Amino acid sequence: MEDFISLLDEQSRSEKVAVTPELDAALAKLDRMLEEICAALQIEYDGPYVGVEILGAHRLAVRAHEWKIHAPAWSMKICTTAPAANSRAEWAVQSAGRLRKQIVVKALPAFFAGFAQAIEAAGKSEMPAGKSVQALAQRFNQ
Repeated sequence: MEDFISLLDEQSRSEKVAVTPELDAALAKLDRMLEEICAALQIEYDGPYVGVEILGAHRLAVRAHEWKIHAPAWSMKICTTAPAANSRAEWAVQSAGRLRKQIVVKALPAFFAGFAQAIEAAGKSEMPAGKSVQALAQRFNQ
C-alpha cells in the first residue's frame, strides 16, 4: 500500500495522533482515494462517530453527498447526525479541526471494518474497489 496509508495506519495505533502537515496530506490523499472507491461501489454506509462532543453529533458517512450545490458525488465525509439535516456533509476529513482529526484517525480501523462488511452485504466485495476496501480493513485491523 501507499506511504500515506502506512502513516494513517501507524497513527491510528499510536497513543496520541500527531496532527502534522504530513497527516493533513495523508488525509487529503485518503479523501481522494475514497472518492474513487465510493463512486465505483455506490454503497451507503454510516460509520463510526467522530464527534468532539458527547452527543454523537457527527460521524463518518459514505453516500452521494451534495458537497457542491446540485452536484452530488459519492465519497466519505464527516456528517451531522441531526435527523433534520439528512446526514449533511460538514467536513472532508482533512478539513476538520485538530481535535476531530485525531478522532477521525483513531476511527479509521472501525470505519474500514464496517465499510468492508457493508460491501460484503451488498455483494460487491469482488469488485476491484471492494477488494481495495477489504485490503484496507485488514491493514488497519491487524
